[in-house]
Amino acid sequence: MESGDEHAIESDSGSDTDRISELPEDILQKILSSVRIRAAVRMRRLSRRWRELCESLQFIHLDYRDFEHWKVKKFARFVNNLLLVRQKVDLHTFQLHWDSHPPLNCNDVRMWIGYAVKNNVKVLDVKLRLYDKTDLPPGIFTCRSLQELNLQWGEAPLWDCKHTGLVLPDMINLPSLKRLTLRDVEVSDLSLKRFIARSPSLEDIHLIDSAMYLDCIASTALKRLTLDGVLDGRCVFKISAPHLISFECTDYPLKAISWKGQPSLESARIDTCGYTFDGESKFTGVLAHAKKLALFGADIKVMLEKELPTCSVFASLTTLEIGDWYLSGDLFVVIRFLQLSPRLEKLTFRHRSVRCM
Repeated sequence: MESGDEHAIESDSGSDTDRISELPEDILQKILSSVRIRAAVRMRRLSRRWRELCESLQFIHLDYRDFEHWKVKKFARFVNNLLLVRQKVDLHTFQLHWDSHPPLNCNDVRMWIGYAVKNNVKVLDVKLRLYDKTDLPPGIFTCRSLQELNLQWGEAPLWDCKHTGLVLPDMINLPSLKRLTLRDVEVSDLSLKRFIARSPSLEDIHLIDSAMYLDCIASTALKRLTLDGVLDGRCVFKISAPHLISFECTDYPLKAISWKGQPSLESARIDTCGYTFDGESKFTGVLAHAKKLALFGADIKVMLEKELPTCSVFASLTTLEIGDWYLSGDLFVVIRFLQLSPRLEKLTFRHRSVRCM
């Protein structure tokens, strides 16, 4: 990396504006949002107009792949200088993805996130391989401007032996939040209810590799729910979301999921890890109106064999993926789906191969 990137932040030059510079500021900010941050910093040298734009960046994307050969201290200095010269204007997006070693300094991360929150950020997207999650940056969960929150913080550093996952704070107030993604988080009924109650616009929840201590996920505003793996906790839970249109679930036993009411799902992807199904709720009723279905796992097959004989027609289904069992001996499910799906256009099998001894 040329050292000129840092100097470009600090330098000052002026020249005549060009035609691109005469475009409205919102369009120019969109242009800058699609440019790598190092290139955006260099564009500051083009003219006074571009310098002013770069000093009021609304989209800050910091990706470790753009700083591959940099030491952590140099990267931190670059970010600090970038924020130092930036004018006090609202920030649309602050994205920080860091997947290299050594880890970033927690104090630097806290300061950068605090800056984003103070500047009314709308999209906060932070992915870190290592972070001490006991050292939570202030203001994240009380940022009134925040519309999308993505915190994918990996394991704590090796020297932090006590902490297991992100513990959500008692104080949560995110009135503008629409989309929430959390990784390695401890989710309880109380903490999730706080999120839902104090984020009335929350439509999209995505939980990744989390410890879940839930009895129920209940929301009248929720439209998309993704549960991607579980680390620990009480797996059996109920979903009460009448307006849910998309459901994705990976690495859960199907019998652990039940439904209160029947949402009209438009798409579902379920890749389970169980071997039996004795659920009380009529699972196929939840899937009856879907346009796209992807159903994998041995307990999915058990459920379908149990419910398909008396199931109603999948009148809207156009795309179906099924399998991950020994399909050669289980053709009933396939035939029955074909009989019940008059609009089916695409059928994909995921066949589990037989291991040779």
